[in-house]
Amino acid sequence: MVRGPGKFLPFAIAVLVFLLDVPIGYAHVPDVENSDSTVFIGGENPTIASLICDGEECQKDRNPIHTPLDSTPPAMEFGWWHGFWSDSDANGFDDRLQLIVTGERESVSVTSIVGDDGRDTVAIIVHYAWHPGESDINSLRGVIEQHGWEYEGSWFMIMDHLDAVVLDHVPVSSLIEVWGLDGVVLVEEQSVIVPYLDKATKGSKVRTSGVYDETLRGLGYHGSGKVIAILDTGVDNEHFSLDDFSDNNKDNTKDPDDIEDPKWVGGCDATGVGQSGCNDEDPDDGDGHGTHVAGIALGTGDSSRVNQGYSPGSYLVDVKVMEDYGGGNSQSILAGIQWAINNKDTDWGNNASSRGIHVLSMSFGRASSAVGDNNEDGSSAEGNLVNQASENGLVCVAAIGNDGANNVNSVGAADTSITVGWLDDKNTIDRSDDSISSNSNYGPRTDDDDGDSWDEMKPWVVAPGSNINSAQHAESSGIIPGSEVNRASDDYTQLSGSSMSTPAVAGLVAIMLEIGEMRKMPFMDEDEPGIERYEAIRSFLASGSEFRNEWSVDETWQDNNWNTRYGFGIIDGGEIASEMFDDTGGGGGGGGGGGGNQTSGPGANQEGHWVEIESPSAYAWLVEGREYNLRGHINEHGEDNGTIEEVAVKVEMEFRESSDTPKQRSILVNWSNPTGITNWTAPFEVPDLPDEYTDVSITGMVAARNDIGRWSNTTEFFFPVGRVNITLEGPSGQGDLEGTVEVHGQFHSIGNATIQWRLDSEEWQDGPHYHDGEWTIEDQKGMRHATSRYKGDGSIDPDYQGHAYCVHMFKAAQNSGNSVDCEDDDDGWTQWSFNWDTTQHKDEEYRISVRVISAVGVTSEEIRRVVRVDNIDPMPDLVFVSKSISVQEFGIPMQESYVNTFLEVRATIRNTGDQAATDVGVILEEWGERRDEYVISNIDTGQFVEVVMYWNPMDSGDALLSISIDPLNSIQELDDSNNELVGTFSVVPRPPGVDLAIRAGSISAVTVSSPIPRPDESAVVQARVDNLGSQDAVGVSGSLEIMTDRGWELIGNSSAPLVLGGSHSMISFPFAPNVSGPLNVRVSVILESGGDNDWSNNERIKTLLVDSTTLSGPRDASLNPGESPLAIVSLDSEDGDDLLIGEKDGTLLMYKLTESKSLIECNNVIEERWSGDIAIVGTDDGFAHIVWTRRYMGPNWFLMQTLSYSTIDSSCRISPPQDLLPGIPLSDGKYWGIDMDIRDSEILVSGYHRDVFSEGSLEDETNIFLIHAESPLSSDDWVLQTGIIRDIDADPSQIDSLSVEFGHEQAHILYQTIRNDTTGKDRLGVWYSHGKIGQETWAYRKAVGDETALPLLTVIEDEDGDTLVSLWREGDPQDSELVVFVTDSNFMTNGEMETRVPARGMAGIGVVESERGIQVLFDRVGANGPQVEYGLIDVDDGWIGLSDALVRGQYKSMDRSEDSGETVMILSSSDGWQIRTLIDDGSAKRGGGLSDQLRSSLGLDQESFEILVIGVALAVLILGMVTLVGLSAQGVRWVGRRGSIDKDASVVMEDDVVDLVGEADLSIGSDEVEIVHEEDDVTDLSGRDSRRARREKRSSEGVELQGVEDSSTIETVLEIPIPDSPLMPPVAGQVTCQGCQSRFATEPGTISMKCPVCGTKIGL
Repeated sequence: MVRGPGKFLPFAIAVLVFLLDVPIGYAHVPDVENSDSTVFIGGENPTIASLICDGEECQKDRNPIHTPLDSTPPAMEFGWWHGFWSDSDANGFDDRLQLIVTGERESVSVTSIVGDDGRDTVAIIVHYAWHPGESDINSLRGVIEQHGWEYEGSWFMIMDHLDAVVLDHVPVSSLIEVWGLDGVVLVEEQSVIVPYLDKATKGSKVRTSGVYDETLRGLGYHGSGKVIAILDTGVDNEHFSLDDFSDNNKDNTKDPDDIEDPKWVGGCDATGVGQSGCNDEDPDDGDGHGTHVAGIALGTGDSSRVNQGYSPGSYLVDVKVMEDYGGGNSQSILAGIQWAINNKDTDWGNNASSRGIHVLSMSFGRASSAVGDNNEDGSSAEGNLVNQASENGLVCVAAIGNDGANNVNSVGAADTSITVGWLDDKNTIDRSDDSISSNSNYGPRTDDDDGDSWDEMKPWVVAPGSNINSAQHAESSGIIPGSEVNRASDDYTQLSGSSMSTPAVAGLVAIMLEIGEMRKMPFMDEDEPGIERYEAIRSFLASGSEFRNEWSVDETWQDNNWNTRYGFGIIDGGEIASEMFDDTGGGGGGGGGGGGNQTSGPGANQEGHWVEIESPSAYAWLVEGREYNLRGHINEHGEDNGTIEEVAVKVEMEFRESSDTPKQRSILVNWSNPTGITNWTAPFEVPDLPDEYTDVSITGMVAARNDIGRWSNTTEFFFPVGRVNITLEGPSGQGDLEGTVEVHGQFHSIGNATIQWRLDSEEWQDGPHYHDGEWTIEDQKGMRHATSRYKGDGSIDPDYQGHAYCVHMFKAAQNSGNSVDCEDDDDGWTQWSFNWDTTQHKDEEYRISVRVISAVGVTSEEIRRVVRVDNIDPMPDLVFVSKSISVQEFGIPMQESYVNTFLEVRATIRNTGDQAATDVGVILEEWGERRDEYVISNIDTGQFVEVVMYWNPMDSGDALLSISIDPLNSIQELDDSNNELVGTFSVVPRPPGVDLAIRAGSISAVTVSSPIPRPDESAVVQARVDNLGSQDAVGVSGSLEIMTDRGWELIGNSSAPLVLGGSHSMISFPFAPNVSGPLNVRVSVILESGGDNDWSNNERIKTLLVDSTTLSGPRDASLNPGESPLAIVSLDSEDGDDLLIGEKDGTLLMYKLTESKSLIECNNVIEERWSGDIAIVGTDDGFAHIVWTRRYMGPNWFLMQTLSYSTIDSSCRISPPQDLLPGIPLSDGKYWGIDMDIRDSEILVSGYHRDVFSEGSLEDETNIFLIHAESPLSSDDWVLQTGIIRDIDADPSQIDSLSVEFGHEQAHILYQTIRNDTTGKDRLGVWYSHGKIGQETWAYRKAVGDETALPLLTVIEDEDGDTLVSLWREGDPQDSELVVFVTDSNFMTNGEMETRVPARGMAGIGVVESERGIQVLFDRVGANGPQVEYGLIDVDDGWIGLSDALVRGQYKSMDRSEDSGETVMILSSSDGWQIRTLIDDGSAKRGGGLSDQLRSSLGLDQESFEILVIGVALAVLILGMVTLVGLSAQGVRWVGRRGSIDKDASVVMEDDVVDLVGEADLSIGSDEVEIVHEEDDVTDLSGRDSRRARREKRSSEGVELQGVEDSSTIETVLEIPIPDSPLMPPVAGQVTCQGCQSRFATEPGTISMKCPVCGTKIGL
């Protein structure tokens, strides 16, 4: 099914290019054919409809002759446009554009936006018959602006070397009017451009090896002094293979200007958003393609010198013409090539040898199209501009492409490009097994009908391009705000394709140019180099490459040995060198020092002066270490003496080794034949001599022989020899400079000396000038200096100048009578100095360079030194390193985006000051309105930090974005004028209508205290409803359903009254889960009235996990500036502290993690030379076991790597490290991807081992090793199995750590390797293997995942068989899934225990085992950005519960303490690193129960809970004390009242005792009363109800007893007998004595008393 075009098309193309142009996929050029609106079946081209103007076919004069007054002559031949390759109807309107105009096709421009006509804009090239002038430009702009084109943010570039204007964002509606403008002869669509070592350089006979003897390197040629421009995705030139020539630099944070001998000399970026042309800067490589290409062309191979490129002596110019996703429009290509042409003679400010550009390496081409023939004829704008580059002396090398088709296009189709095919060298040096790759495109190119069939011979040669190991770029560190920018170092990776073959030939060409220059070949001896240079190089490549007899030859091609797939053959450095050294014709030059064959020289009989020496002129000064050509011609006397058949040249040097030794002679060029006869040339070089050598001179001699064997007299010229050198003695570069500084040193020069100096790459400034006191203009021309006033015959010598030659070398004269000389001990070194006012320069590091220019025009090599100026008190200086804002969507660079899309706005900051900057505020603004902000806690001096801001554009159109550093100017800086970066970005409006959608990651459930729903607690399900359309959605209804045994059951409904177009709204549903485990919910939304653009995205099913777990509040991880956490480890130690392991600049650090989750930095470190891999396991004995890779300096100063093991306790004590693997030079291999498992006292460690020289061979092999030990005390306790799984296809830059686990009877491993089964396409798969520990090789292997990352394995041991829980990420990171399998050891799924969860952008997974199952944490990019999710896998009950969204951020590490039942994790967030804890409710391992459950329900960690308990206890204590004081006061008052009563009380005694109770009173005897409790009516209660019942009963009893007034009431109420009792309850304060039956009154409150009558004690 073919879908019509949409506004997502440019984005789809960018994604397609990005997805297919990954390192493995570079072998196949992305096919964007299906991005066109129409697909044409069977290879047939569409019929091109005529252009209609006013109802008739448009007419156009394509041969205009009347040029505007302000135009200039054309750069190209008149009428070239008639043969344009994509103009089948010859009307000057590109067929591809014509289909767009008629609506049969849509724009493919990657910078397309929606124009005012409602269609996607196009990117075009407008060609003129002349070079356009101002009136042409104004007319063009006037037309497109009438159709809505805007200059701001658009590309509009007037070409220098083409008669054209390149522009984008052009509305389709304007195209016909543009075509109709006067002088316009062709409107061309810009092409969509896509990017199409060790053994390779040796197999090409460029580098020496044990297989081939004759190589270019063996002859001493390295491409020295030649400059190669890499036109690609940018180059990370800080890579140690690309930073310097000496490979002494080990600091990849240095800029090229800070390096003594940098390879990078210049560059530009043509890919910035909203720019036109190429901005001079040092662009970074966000894709990796350009860095890899540069390493092949000119990499040094870092200090190991293993992965060297073809031309390691060449300089690098970095021209970024493709975006970080690996593609772009041809406008960037044109801008880059034009910039290269304009800089072909530029002085890069490095040294005299790095001038201009010599070679262009272009590993890209046009993406295949469904319109027209993909095989071009070289008439495209890119092809024409390449021809112009060749005309300007540049040698252009281009890739043929990787479609495996007859498809030669773009720069590779240019007439003058050296187009390169892809050779598969089978990864061996031996050439006999080399063959063309089936994916390499082939020729010939489409004929351009110019009669020159050489142009159609594409490819010209082929070169190795399969699995080339070259420099690897540094990938961006992610989307964590404030994270450091990665810097490339010494990592290498393998890529394949004609992209890799092209720089191989570019490097070879640089060496060929070096040979040509050294041998003074005519094609290099040009004041203004032109097309001859390309033609000579092309000729040598054709004749010097290996063409095999078995290849077919097409006789069409002028009987040349040219093959459609191999071209002229496989490049052969040795044979090409032979061709160039043997060439005596157009190549110019003969052999050796004299340039030709040796000869016996002139015979004994010589007569006549037949030969003249033209240059150097007689007595002209020569300079040590320089090369010269002795040139001359046969004069008229020679011409009169018959035919001259031979010229012989000799050059000899005369010198003294010291002033007191005799003169000696040395022959520089013995008698030999120069190049040419009538006009002859013989090159020679003056050697560098020690300082003590003196009186050095050169004599050039030449004689000629005629056809009868007679020799002429020898013509001799004498040349004095001097030195031109300089030293820099101060400043030393050791300390900081301030104020006025003396810059000084010494020089050697001739005649006079001008000292020049500069900072970095600025223009040279003249310093002091020195004169020898004798030099004149005659000396400049050449003048003999006699050493004595008189000749031998006593006559005055007219050549006596009064001084010797040595005076012109700044030596002190020493005249003796009539003889002249110089002092014997004077070696000519002369002091120089000048003052430098450093206060005129900003405080920072500078590279100061000095040189001396002599009177003879020879300039010394420059001497450099890096110094630091520090005049101002230390302060930071924050600058933007990046020159433009990059807008991305989850890592994909975007040219435009829809309204209301979550985007990242990126830039790079560096602190170039001499003090750290703290609390650096950064804000993002859109049209002056703040959109995001955060604070970077610290930026150290020299530190790079990537700024990542988040932006959700709400308005369509071009948005003006600005990122500002320190907007409030709260930081004092050296310069705050560079604190803002501005750019524009196109925001596309949403499609019309309403489109309600519930996107992945939009559903969550929360309780009052936790984002994890808990059983039997009220929760709320929340769903984000997006309206992807532009129209507001009014009246949105939503429903929540839960899956039960009976199917989906409705739980509730919710509504949103309004969801704005391009916005979102939240709907909520209350519910109360009553069970733990996974719960499938379905949320659906509908529009109550109106239609929906897409009903398929209106519902989403989500699995929620109901779990008795609570998430604690965040605790900031207070790390030091620049530090990053690596792992968090629970130790279950007695003191309660755990560990956090961090890293900074290769140093492994430790922190204690307290019970309150605060960090305490440890005083010691684990490792200072960590090399990037680590595995840590905490055990219940209170130790963390750690293995890590580390670097160290081995014998002979080789940088080595090994794997080490140690243990750490909670007090940060580290046991002595044990090295587990033999050290390996980093140039020979690498250990990486390690993992560890521990069972009781047993330890198992596994990882990858790459060995470049496997078992002493040259085979590059990667194996998986296994190391096992039990309670190891030293390295000897470990048992190593070097290759349990052998020869896997693994790349350290792509593969994550493997996962190893103990099993019951065997060990298990999940690992990654390249697989190409089923589809034939290489991709990264995950494999499972198991075997017994000690078994040398594991036989069982099974591919279980495809396009994978982050494999993780947990094994549950069982005597009946191990259960494996495997997790990994599958699919492209932008559309990935979390895959979970629960299987047996044969990887057969247990029941239905497997699942896939959408997890776009997932960067981390972690698991820990708990009592309830395996807890899982992973991150993903949800609707609101990165978020961390939590899940649980219960193997026993057979379910997988994934997942609940916990927090915003990314996962880093987790571990679990079984003692506390807590899982601690460290996460990243927009505020930095945070520590969080998952607290279990019902762990059986915890005693006390009630307190722990209370702590869990409050979501508090142990220490915080204890603080709360102590606070409550103190409050209770204070309340108790207050209560006690109050009761004590009452007691004191009661005692006082009682004393008063006792004191005043009296008893009146009567003679006749009178009964106080009257007769009417009820008389009740003690034997007549029984108290009965009515238990039959009492209910058995407990707790609060029973306590309330008892209180009510006691109250009622008291009322009944105290409220009795007469007997009738008692009888009525009780109706029961009163039991016998020793005590009668007191009634109305009257007491009856049981002894004497006396009755008397008592005071209330009396407890006991004696009877006043009989003295009996009465208890009351």
